[in-house]
Amino acid sequence: MRLSRFSDLSLRALMYLGTHPDRWISSGELAERMSVSRDHLMKTLQSLSDAGHVQSKRGREGGFTLADSAGEVRIGALVRTLEPSLAMAECFEPGSTCPLTPDCRLADALAEAQRRFFESLDRYTLTDLLRANRPQLVQLGGPTR
Repeated sequence: MRLSRFSDLSLRALMYLGTHPDRWISSGELAERMSVSRDHLMKTLQSLSDAGHVQSKRGREGGFTLADSAGEVRIGALVRTLEPSLAMAECFEPGSTCPLTPDCRLADALAEAQRRFFESLDRYTLTDLLRANRPQLVQLGGPTR
């Protein structure tokens, strides 16, 4: 399973914000550190804000920070809400036209794999991901100016 660009960017933004809990991070800094366009990042941050994972503050001293409860959000639950579709194959979609769907064992195997994937992710929170390598994680990203 491959995460969408949106989910990947969302998770990385949350992790970066989590490495700086003591300050507001500007969208410009975050975009530069993540090597993405500011416009694309703003859409991601707005969605995270709407979902209650990120707080935003306008103005010169503004920016973004994690919402109080964001660190305890399970990564599996977060990915489930961020991903536009969790369908691994056509047979997972409503209205599948695959003639094998009624008797297909592949669908069962894929469903089991997806279930285990999320069971694994559900063991972790954002706090867990930040706890292990915080000094190294802070250094990740593009060069600062």
